[in-house]
Amino acid sequence: MGRARLEVALLGPVEVHRDGVAIPVPPGRPTVILAALAARPGTVVPVDALAGWLWPDDEPVHPRAAIQTHVARLRAALGEGFVQAAGDGYRLDLPPDGVDVTRFRELVAAGRDAEPVAELTLLREALALWRGDPLAGLNPADLEKATAPLLVEELLSATERMNELRLRLDRTDEEFVPSLRRLVAAHPWRERLWAQLMLALYRQGRQGDALAAYHEVVTVLRDDLGIDPGPELTDLHRRILDTDPTLLATAADGRTGSGAGGGGAATPVVRPPVQLPRSTTRFVGREHEIDLLTAVLSENREWARLGLISGPGGSGKTTLALHVGHALREAHPDGQLFAELRGSTAPADPADVLAEFLRALATPEEDIPATRDERAALFRSACAHRRLLVVLDDAHDAAQVTPLLPGAGGCSVLVTSRPQLSMIPADVQIDLALFTDDDAYELLESMVGHDRLAAEPDATALVIGACQGSPLALRIAGGRLVTRPAWPIDHFAERLLTSRLDELEMGDLSVRSMLMASVQGLDPAIAFRFRLLAAVPGPAVDVETAAATWDVGPDDARGVLEHLVDVRLIDSSAPDEYRWHDLVDDHLRAVADPHRVTAARRRLVRYYLRCLHNLWPVLRPGGTVVESGAWFPHEVAGRDFAERAEVHAWLHPHTSLMTSLGLSGLHSDQQDVVDESAALLLALARSRYECCREVHTEDLSRAVLDVPAKLGDPVLTARAWHSLALSLGAQSRREDALEAGARGLAVRRELGDRYGEVIMLHNMAVWHELDGRYEEAAELFERCADAEDVLAPEVRRRCRRNLADVQISMGRYDDARRNLERTGAGVGDEPGVELFDQLLAVAHLDLETGASDRAVAGFERAVTVAAELDSIPLQATGLVKEAHALRRAGADGGGPAARAAALAREGHLADVEAEALSELGYSRSRQGDAETAQLHWTAALHIFESLESPRADELRALVAERQ
Repeated sequence: MGRARLEVALLGPVEVHRDGVAIPVPPGRPTVILAALAARPGTVVPVDALAGWLWPDDEPVHPRAAIQTHVARLRAALGEGFVQAAGDGYRLDLPPDGVDVTRFRELVAAGRDAEPVAELTLLREALALWRGDPLAGLNPADLEKATAPLLVEELLSATERMNELRLRLDRTDEEFVPSLRRLVAAHPWRERLWAQLMLALYRQGRQGDALAAYHEVVTVLRDDLGIDPGPELTDLHRRILDTDPTLLATAADGRTGSGAGGGGAATPVVRPPVQLPRSTTRFVGREHEIDLLTAVLSENREWARLGLISGPGGSGKTTLALHVGHALREAHPDGQLFAELRGSTAPADPADVLAEFLRALATPEEDIPATRDERAALFRSACAHRRLLVVLDDAHDAAQVTPLLPGAGGCSVLVTSRPQLSMIPADVQIDLALFTDDDAYELLESMVGHDRLAAEPDATALVIGACQGSPLALRIAGGRLVTRPAWPIDHFAERLLTSRLDELEMGDLSVRSMLMASVQGLDPAIAFRFRLLAAVPGPAVDVETAAATWDVGPDDARGVLEHLVDVRLIDSSAPDEYRWHDLVDDHLRAVADPHRVTAARRRLVRYYLRCLHNLWPVLRPGGTVVESGAWFPHEVAGRDFAERAEVHAWLHPHTSLMTSLGLSGLHSDQQDVVDESAALLLALARSRYECCREVHTEDLSRAVLDVPAKLGDPVLTARAWHSLALSLGAQSRREDALEAGARGLAVRRELGDRYGEVIMLHNMAVWHELDGRYEEAAELFERCADAEDVLAPEVRRRCRRNLADVQISMGRYDDARRNLERTGAGVGDEPGVELFDQLLAVAHLDLETGASDRAVAGFERAVTVAAELDSIPLQATGLVKEAHALRRAGADGGGPAARAAALAREGHLADVEAEALSELGYSRSRQGDAETAQLHWTAALHIFESLESPRADELRALVAERQ
């Protein structure tokens, strides 16, 4: 016994029949899953896409497990074997004709290849499948909202074609006109329906009613959209006014025809098609593009000339194409054909477009072939010996465009598309850039007027800035100002800054609608991921961040991002790096599901927190990666780092992103999110300092200590005090550093954290040393160096090295030498911060014991190591010490000092800059330039005074002495 036959109906409320008998399906989310799978039978629907439709407001913590539960309920209702897990999602194992949507489409497609009478029969059978609003009653309704409008569009297209055939075949009845009345009332902007109504009324002898219908649609289009009817309606209106007899008579077999779906017994007058829509009267900019297109498309060649215009949505492709098209009308006297290919939403079938073109060129209906290739060949023949212009707007890809290209040398084709159709050999290809500020101003000025803009230049600049070079946004902004002459431009600018997308709408022009249509044209899984980019702070992302946001592998993420580049929703700024327009960013954040964004941001925080811990063993060999805190993401892998240069190359480009994520998460109402965000900021501050001695991380630590919600783990509080003290100490604010250190030390002792306590004592010893309190510093360094119970050998070496430095300052050179011999044994020659510190300490000892030449060489080598690490702070520090050693050796240290001052200013290292300026003063004084020397010393003094440094007294005395 074979498997039961299952049939799913979506063209109305969702229904299921098994072997012809209706069966109930669990309401709510199981029905949504069924509808999502049935809309694409046999195709895998990813779990991410299902989750987006099932939980539009509040996704559960474990959506995959919840989906599995709903799928189990669905399987119980349908029977085993129909819903199958596959890949990263599920699919419905049904033959295509098991879903009414697929049967509907197959019938419509079969009609295109049939004779008119047979096509009418097939269309009636297809439309009989509709039972009401498609997918009605789904809960949640997000799938219905996303899918139903596209299905309704297919219904209307099929209905319009059926009406056309009924008119052509004279198969109308007394219900025909009332049905058309109902359709235009429900869809008042569809001009083809109005044309069919007008023709049906005219054929009933109701010429007045037909003309009244025309005036009705004119009013609707002007009031609702601010546009006039297109060429089809206006031509039909003229023919009705002229009592054109060819509109009345109809052949019984439908093999003759002309006009809006109707035919006449008399041979119609063949007029050249003039299908180009009206162009804008205010066209500015693009002069180079206009000149290039008109020149190339006017040339005499043996082949059809082809121009391609590509660019993102709203960049003015269609406006440019129509402007150029009208300029080329005289060069193409045999007519202009125009087709909307709808490539960014629901791509038109080239076979249907070819049929319309052939009809426009007066090809009898019976001569239009059934297949696309035959139609393309006939179209090329019809174009021969004609000088035609063909404008194809919004192409999807090369496969859609290629059949629509004539070959005759007298013809020209102008194609617009979002992707660059580089596979098509074009005579000229233009990719539109955004408007410059000058072009933007010129466009606004052409609409609003010079005097009004000149009266409010600052507000005008704000409006131009808000539109970000988008021609569509600028035209809408100009239109809003024109229709509101009493508004100050400043008022409109404020509205733009508050709610930009809301303000950039006027009639049928809307930046939001353009972007929504672009997204609706995407595969649902890709659209879901695109919207989730709102989780990334700012309009940029790299492959790594996208993969973590979407919880997929890098190859998968790269593929999605490249597809989004192809459809021009984002751009690639560099390999594996992507950006999007500010207006796209506004749209992303407006449509983002806050619950999904929160979940994705938490994934990012946890991913980057793990990455920061993964890089620690490279910065501090032997350091631990796994943390004991509940906030540590044990289950996350993060990325691995092999060497310090790799850490440096990764850390700096991601610092801003990690900072934004961490600061945002601190204000969450979820304790675990707060703790993870605090841990991320503290790990970032620690890594920035350890990687390259970045000292300005105070804001990160204070943000954690000032967090509105109390931290759930006191270890984080201790770390925040530690991080703050480290930053303050590095800024020479040592009293503040000692105070913060004492606060952190108290927390460490309360926790019984011996390791944290010893590390804090080490840092406090450093600050004592810098303030000249050598005895206190030496005592603390010795305690740290002897802490074998908690400190790794590398850390104890640092303590002992610092102890040696203090001993040098105290004149205990032999003790210092013994300690440096011990620390040097474990460092090696690999460039790193520890090698840099060892070189400085040994050179310091050489300098103080009279080995000046050896000291200079040691400092020079330290600078080389710092350069290999690409660390501005370390290079500046080494150069200052080299300059000081040269001066002590009786040489000129001006060169290293000047380089140190420049690097210190670049790195915002005030204390190092002051030391470098001091050495520059000595250099200029040595050269006999007392005036410049005094300027350098005075500048150094001001910096030391601002830092409340003990060095201020020394410089103050020096300045006074040399006056």
